[in-house]
Amino acid sequence: MPVGNITIYPSIDGYVKRQAEGSWDLARASATGDAASSSSTVSSTALRASLTGPGRGSGYYVSRSFFSFDTRTISNTPESAIIRVVGYVTTAGDPIYCVKATSDIEAVITTADFTSIEGWSRINDNTSNVTYYADAISSWSTGANNFSLNSQALVDIAGGNSKFNICLLTERDLDDSGGDSPPLPSADYSGVSFVNHSTLSYRPFLLITQQDDSVFFGANF
Repeated sequence: MPVGNITIYPSIDGYVKRQAEGSWDLARASATGDAASSSSTVSSTALRASLTGPGRGSGYYVSRSFFSFDTRTISNTPESAIIRVVGYVTTAGDPIYCVKATSDIEAVITTADFTSIEGWSRINDNTSNVTYYADAISSWSTGANNFSLNSQALVDIAGGNSKFNICLLTERDLDDSGGDSPPLPSADYSGVSFVNHSTLSYRPFLLITQQDDSVFFGANF
């Protein structure tokens, strides 16, 4: 029987981008990004798989966003949990996925975190490689976007790890089985509000519903 909720804000979050590449393969399959931030309050292109041009800045763009939650105080598997992310400017029709990120995301998100996704292969379709934490959000909103976490995510929250790390990315970025590069032009991007936002209600969070035998801060509820 659930007995209460715990809200956890990210200890670190941000985006990693690959920008204005000459081909879709170079943008998507790069080992690192060429721009990253873990100090932004918002980014209108935090989730992206698009082709722009012609002209200055034309080329292929990929953006992924990462979130790390400190869950060391969660000892038992939660009853349920959601991750809420408030959107920003969006032009996208591409669904957004929430997948497991690697455990090596540190205090600052850098360009090296571009591929910090569990099971990720830079040269292949990744629909069968990644660990899904929730169903995709088919239409990204500029308001609240809620990912209802699945059983694997709930186990990982209480898996004895100090961090619960996720990556948000677009379906086109994830599913490249046919080498399906974005069409021209495609201003296909979705914005994200991050934990540094000055308004608390705009910050992303992990909301955990406890079971009756869960332990938090060493106390039984």
